Amino acid sequence: MEQIKRQRNNFVNDYDDNKRKKIGSESYQYLPRESITYFEYLSNELIYEVFEFLDYLHVYEAFFNLNIRFRNLLTNSSLPIKINISSMSKLAYEKYYRDIIMTNVYRINLFRSSNLFIYGLTSSSIQILSKFLQLERLILNNIESEYLEKLLYSLKFLPILSSLTITSLDNIKNKKVIYHQIFHLPALKYCKVSLKGYSNDDDPLPSITNDYSPIEHLIINDTMYLDELNCLASYVLQLRRFSIQLRPEYWKQRTKIHPPTLKHKREIICYRARKASETSERWANISAHIDEQIMDLSRDVDRLTTIDEQFVYIYVNIDGNRQLYFEIKRLHDRLDDYHRTENLMHAKIDEQDINLNQLRKELKQHLNMTNASKKIGKFENDIIVYTNEKLLFQQTIQKLEKQLTILQTQNQSLELNSQSYHEKSNEYESLLISLKEANENSLHLLEQTETELYK
Repeated sequence: MEQIKRQRNNFVNDYDDNKRKKIGSESYQYLPRESITYFEYLSNELIYEVFEFLDYLHVYEAFFNLNIRFRNLLTNSSLPIKINISSMSKLAYEKYYRDIIMTNVYRINLFRSSNLFIYGLTSSSIQILSKFLQLERLILNNIESEYLEKLLYSLKFLPILSSLTITSLDNIKNKKVIYHQIFHLPALKYCKVSLKGYSNDDDPLPSITNDYSPIEHLIINDTMYLDELNCLASYVLQLRRFSIQLRPEYWKQRTKIHPPTLKHKREIICYRARKASETSERWANISAHIDEQIMDLSRDVDRLTTIDEQFVYIYVNIDGNRQLYFEIKRLHDRLDDYHRTENLMHAKIDEQDINLNQLRKELKQHLNMTNASKKIGKFENDIIVYTNEKLLFQQTIQKLEKQLTILQTQNQSLELNSQSYHEKSNEYESLLISLKEANENSLHLLEQTETELYK
């Protein structure tokens, strides 16, 4: 974790240096120095770069109704945007849908949602997903089964959708239909599916045709029979990474995994079998059979852990952070000005020292000691004045450096508070899920008890 934080900090520092150089070379020549700290005076290009640091929802809330210029910047841009409506009220969503989503369907390249009410609305963005022709990543959490199959059908019209993550809210009656639709998405490379429910009545996957799936990274948080896994593997011949859970009690038979299916896999397929019955003789026999059949795929299991996507989110989420950013930048500029002035003062003092030494040499050769003494006194007074000014500049620089340190400390504190908030939010979500599961179990027990009582 510490190494990742250091890498992220290095990336941010390098990025800030590059931004500072670009701003210095492109914008300073057009903007007066005294007005550079006013955000509204920045060029459109620089404002778009600032927007890249922010969540688009925060950009919308802060700038859309500010004035006509910022509204036009948001509505007339062609830059790709990321939509995250995971934490939004119904009223706020309807306004956001009308002002941003409907007017920018051609710009959305990432869409994330976990709000339950979104899927059932008539004005839901889920209903128009087929129009998001630039969509590359789709993340849908807490989606109900009645909307899932219809949604997957609309995804086949998205030409560049390469990443799909789905988590169901309720039990799925026939998961094989869902898998079959996913395997027919034309550009999908990464897929993570978490479907609730288990049924012995699931229809098997249809026989494979020539339309193979382009998926390379597949994660299924579900249990399967071994023969079902064999059929599923025939759809994904370009698979590089595969993760699934197999329970020994769910295996119907010792189904052979055919080599022609597995020879197309370039990397390891790992089957994480839960230790539900390690002591049983059946588990030992099945384990020996699997070791024999996929021996060539189990050499590097310890290296299975991979990073799904590598990126750095530079996230500025509140007005305080933005103000600190510009205040720190302004102080850096002032410090640079003082350093330049100090260097000029040093150069002047050195020049005066040279002139004074030269004058002393001349005084030895001339008899007019009075005029020479006056000149020497004048130069010495100038040196004293310049020395005092240098001392004043040094004191000012020290004060500014202290202010900069305080601002950086406040910025770090804000980041820690933000991180703590997200951690607590995750804890509350986990607690809510646990309470919901406990409630469902209690209801199930009550139903059983009621049934027994009627008997």
